Amino acid sequence: MGLISHSTRQDWRVSPRVFKPEQHGVRPIKVNVIDFSPFEETVFLAGCSDGSIRLHQLTSERPIMQWDNSTSGHAVTSLQWSPTRPAVFLVQDDASRIYVWDLLENDLGPVAQQPISPDKLVAMTIVGEPEKTSGSFVALVLARTSGTVDVQNLKRRWTTPAVDEHSQLRLLLQK
Repeated sequence: MGLISHSTRQDWRVSPRVFKPEQHGVRPIKVNVIDFSPFEETVFLAGCSDGSIRLHQLTSERPIMQWDNSTSGHAVTSLQWSPTRPAVFLVQDDASRIYVWDLLENDLGPVAQQPISPDKLVAMTIVGEPEKTSGSFVALVLARTSGTVDVQNLKRRWTTPAVDEHSQLRLLLQK
């Protein structure tokens, strides 16, 4: 139903108890993947089987933002925040496409997308050196059904933080 249970290892009561999609009522979807922001510990992304992506804060039951048609209905199979840019994350769908999101450039949809072919994409991850302020290395690692692994450098515009990006993202999250 697209619900995410919220609990602690110590069985303390937490609020909210469940994170829900924007829409009320029953939706036959699964949450396939979750990733917490490495910059904003109270924020996480959820990628769903219907292709929707939700941005949640730990203090609110409903998402801050939800994008329903960003993958044309293809299930989200992986998503990950950038290790160097607080407002950037990447998404993989089950049609072997990678989507780049930059919330400061466009908070309505991805700023770029790339189909991966001919070999189907199995998994993706972002690796990098977030502790380096200049000249940091950030790459996208793609695993394919054939067993091959590609390592691709990401464009500087998606790896080099904007001036005061963390503060700009916080303002966006408060809207």
